[in-house]
Amino acid sequence: MKKPIMTALMIAAAAVNASDEKLGVSGYGSFDVSSAYVLYGARMNKEPCYWTYGELNISADGWGSIGASLWQNTDMTCHRKGAMRRMNEWDWTAYLRSGYDIAEDWRIAIEAGHVWYKYHGLKDSAKSIYKTMMEIYGRVELQNPYVTPHIFAAYDWRITDGSFVVAGLKRDMELPLNITFTPDLTVGGGDDRYLACMYPPWDEKAVKGGISYVQLAGKLSYWFNNHFGIHAQVAYAVTANDRIRSSIDADASDYRKQFIWGTVGIDVAF
Repeated sequence: MKKPIMTALMIAAAAVNASDEKLGVSGYGSFDVSSAYVLYGARMNKEPCYWTYGELNISADGWGSIGASLWQNTDMTCHRKGAMRRMNEWDWTAYLRSGYDIAEDWRIAIEAGHVWYKYHGLKDSAKSIYKTMMEIYGRVELQNPYVTPHIFAAYDWRITDGSFVVAGLKRDMELPLNITFTPDLTVGGGDDRYLACMYPPWDEKAVKGGISYVQLAGKLSYWFNNHFGIHAQVAYAVTANDRIRSSIDADASDYRKQFIWGTVGIDVAF
């Protein structure tokens, strides 16, 4: 557990040392404990895990910023068996962020980048090809004082040659005591190649592309100052694809047609 925490602290420390406003350098980090490992509405491990995240951004005058981040997952139990036991995942990302004001209090925020997924805990097996996956992605938000529509799209060009899209609506609501509550309704789905990589029986001929899940999440956030905060989130997810629901019936794994999961964590920003 010490190694990923130290990695996040090193990224945060780099941001602090380089936080000269003239250079336009900023950083953010977080540490979370989650009740389960969930990817795009699929509960792949019902046991707790912990996540560390850190990012470093450099502003580019006139057109946004460039940055790099690391997200890390480690299972907290030995529940997962076989090749996936104690999976240790490291997601390295390089990205470009920009935004455009279109009216007063209305802004389009854009992010595009590339992710390298490294599964260090995946043992040698028939699935060892999945030790490294690579995706390009894009994210767009229409930020406004009311409800923020957002969409995310990813294309895995190395393993599945498949795509996945998540669309949703969210809103930041200010509560007493400077607490922010953010409800977020999302719908996600992909083609048969991408979904076959996520769900049993791991065969694109047995999985039908389309909408795979619907999720309603609520997040509470509180910042003590400009540099330190805490948060908690609870989400309810439902599997919406009929063939996936049938495969879940036949599979004695951690996958469920519907489930509740949540996280608690801390935030640091510089």
